[in-house]
Amino acid sequence: MNDGGQGMAVFAQWVVIAAGVWLIGLGLWMALFPRRALRTLAAMGGSTAVHFGEMITRLLVGAALAAAAALSRCPQAVLVVGGFLIVSALILMALPRRWHAGYSTWWAARIPILAVRLVAPFSVIAGAVLIWVMIPGPA
Repeated sequence: MNDGGQGMAVFAQWVVIAAGVWLIGLGLWMALFPRRALRTLAAMGGSTAVHFGEMITRLLVGAALAAAAALSRCPQAVLVVGGFLIVSALILMALPRRWHAGYSTWWAARIPILAVRLVAPFSVIAGAVLIWVMIPGPA
């Protein structure tokens, strides 16, 4: 990898680490404020800005995963997850926004508070795994 490509991969690595920190924070927030989390879920797709903001963020994190895969502990897995995020973001961008809004509202009305609290640790674990996988181990 040339110096420009290496610099971009390192930047992408930090984007993925930031996404991991965000997932940890999200999990803690879900555990502490499950009703707010459900209200937020219900609002996903509720406006063009929120819908495309979510999809663009998903796309950028997916691209960062793909770009930083070679620097990770598990390059193939990171590349697959990044590719999934990219493809799913593009598909969701192509579908009518009202579908996304309806889907998120439907789920938010049906998920019990206890379930939000039970799922929260998985967000924390996913964030920690993202950070771990992006920090190089001993050579």
